Amino acid sequence: MIVVCSGCGKNQQQEDLFCPDCGAKLIQDEGLRTMPMDSSPGGLTTTRLQTSGTLMRPNGPARLNLHIIRSGQILPLEGPGEFIVGRVSSGQSILPDVDLEPYAAYESGVSRLHARIRIVEDGISITDLGSSNGTRLNNEKLSPHQTYPVSNKDVLRFGRLSIQALTGE
Repeated sequence: MIVVCSGCGKNQQQEDLFCPDCGAKLIQDEGLRTMPMDSSPGGLTTTRLQTSGTLMRPNGPARLNLHIIRSGQILPLEGPGEFIVGRVSSGQSILPDVDLEPYAAYESGVSRLHARIRIVEDGISITDLGSSNGTRLNNEKLSPHQTYPVSNKDVLRFGRLSIQALTGE
């Protein structure tokens, strides 16, 4: 279903919470609020783990390749490990391990800390971290903070950015 954004007037997907074009709130629910952060001196630090989109870890072959469908690029993730997927923006104190900003993440509705991918010995899983525009696995919307298994050739969608999981199986 399509909703019309009150900010820019463009048609957007009903499941989007915020307009990916202008950032206006698309839902009328008053339950979404932000809390002020503790700004005590020294309380905020910036850690930049990776911004190029490729994260390499020692001691182990790649277990998951993220295929950006739009561009054809491959982002290898080597495990075992846990990777936060999102986009980097200015003023952000906690940064994702996999930055999708070079792949039009903002325009696609990818949240700063969108989802977590875990690579362990017995498989790969994904968890939506309460992102504004949701995460889909093979076109099924994921419930926030619940873990779902990922298989070879599954299509993950962060907002409107589609990525194919290639596990090498």
